[in-house]
Amino acid sequence: MSKHAKNDWLRDIDARQRNVVFPDAVQNEGRFWRNIWTGKPLNLAQWVGVLVLFLFFGGSVLFYLRMLWPEGPGPWWQKVISGYGSYIIVVWGNRGLRRDRQP
Repeated sequence: MSKHAKNDWLRDIDARQRNVVFPDAVQNEGRFWRNIWTGKPLNLAQWVGVLVLFLFFGGSVLFYLRMLWPEGPGPWWQKVISGYGSYIIVVWGNRGLRRDRQP
């Protein structure tokens, strides 16, 4: 390995290891998510890690949605409208703003 390549490699390793300042943390997290979905086959440990992340975040969302579910009699679609209607309206209303900001 040449001295120039070694310096580049050391600088890259150093940049990947720093994770305390805002830009470094964002770069490392972005690299993490990009590497998950690059199409390379994942090994067993990576699959377990992705499954744990999915269960944690998916379970958190399901728990939150269950807390918002209205109690009482009535068809499911009325409960969806009464419990989540305002969220649906906000998301649906902001779709134009999100589309306009994309490059």
